[in-house]
Amino acid sequence: MMSSLFDFVKELPPWVVLALGVLAGGLRSVWGFVYAHTIGYAITRVSIYLTVEDMEYRDAYVWLSCWAERHLCHRRVNSLLLRIRGSAYFYGSGSETTVDMIPEYGTYYLMHRGRLMTVEHRKEINRDEQRGRPMHSIRLQVWLCWDRSVLMGMLQEARESYDEDREKRIDFFTADSYGDWMSNMIATRPMTSVFHPPDMMAELLEDIETFLRSKPIYEDLGIPYRRGYLLSGPPGTGKSSLILALASHFSLPVYLVPLRGSEMTGEVLARMLMNCRKPALIALEDVDCLKVATSRESKVTDGLTMADLLNAIDGIGASEDRLLFMTANHPEVLDAALTRAGRVDRKLVIDYARDEELLRFYERMSRSHVLPAWPEFRAALPVNATIADAQAFAFSTSLPTRRPEPARAH
Repeated sequence: MMSSLFDFVKELPPWVVLALGVLAGGLRSVWGFVYAHTIGYAITRVSIYLTVEDMEYRDAYVWLSCWAERHLCHRRVNSLLLRIRGSAYFYGSGSETTVDMIPEYGTYYLMHRGRLMTVEHRKEINRDEQRGRPMHSIRLQVWLCWDRSVLMGMLQEARESYDEDREKRIDFFTADSYGDWMSNMIATRPMTSVFHPPDMMAELLEDIETFLRSKPIYEDLGIPYRRGYLLSGPPGTGKSSLILALASHFSLPVYLVPLRGSEMTGEVLARMLMNCRKPALIALEDVDCLKVATSRESKVTDGLTMADLLNAIDGIGASEDRLLFMTANHPEVLDAALTRAGRVDRKLVIDYARDEELLRFYERMSRSHVLPAWPEFRAALPVNATIADAQAFAFSTSLPTRRPEPARAH
């Protein structure tokens, strides 16, 4: 039938084919105009919309995109995007990489709690002209509804659904090439997986807990609501692991702030810190390796200057409602202005592991590993050993295995 139609069209004069094309285009335009000012207008007037952009409301965009993915996962959608969540790189967390295939950008229809909805996932290339990055948005349209509480209920449902999916994970943010945050979900780290002096750990946990519940006091006194910590000590002593464990314990998102590169300026750094969730844990790692933190000879052409860093941490208009953790192997080289009281409230030395800490690590690892006897294990480690040394030796002796269960008496 189609071949007969094509043969018929070929026999028509060119001007007839052109006229038919113009007529079809005109009819389509007329129908679009009529629809937009009648049926389409009526639907618009009795529908409610919610648009969330990833730049303005990043968290809500993530909640709604995951919510839409969940409701569309059983639909016959043949145009998909690949999304990778999680990475084993961050803080040596050992989190597994998860690959999802989600619906491509476009418009989808679904029924939710008896209401017809339209979900439009959009990507606009030239929206952010300053940085040249694409803008992404989720637009929900609930048909035949004027009640805003319906949209608020969907947003709350999306947030609760997202939180359920990440019960044993925390949000870890790194910066992209535009100076915007990229979200990853990584496995939580229990406090039992870090091995430091119990008295130091108890004091640190109490200090953070006191700060997190003292926001009204800070506001009444007119004191900026932020607190800073400096973790110093030899490499491999567990400074980064401690940061992740604290974030997991208090359910705080972690933001790893990059301070290198000519693209990092004071303005970019201030904007990044202002765009963090509240409360949040901000991490500045290995600051003693950065010229900006050890010398005032940095220039504007270097990107970030010492003045930029100090202003971003506690200058006028600096972000609040956050914990700032800096790590350093050689704290003595840091500029005194960076570590003064008010910028760094507590200084903790994370030193080589004591024998009792190594023994606690040994006992925990021996539950899943076949290890040498404790005296042999300790003798194989350096005199000044770190938990990283003990972990490397434990994994070199055997692979994780379940110990055989004792035979049951019959």
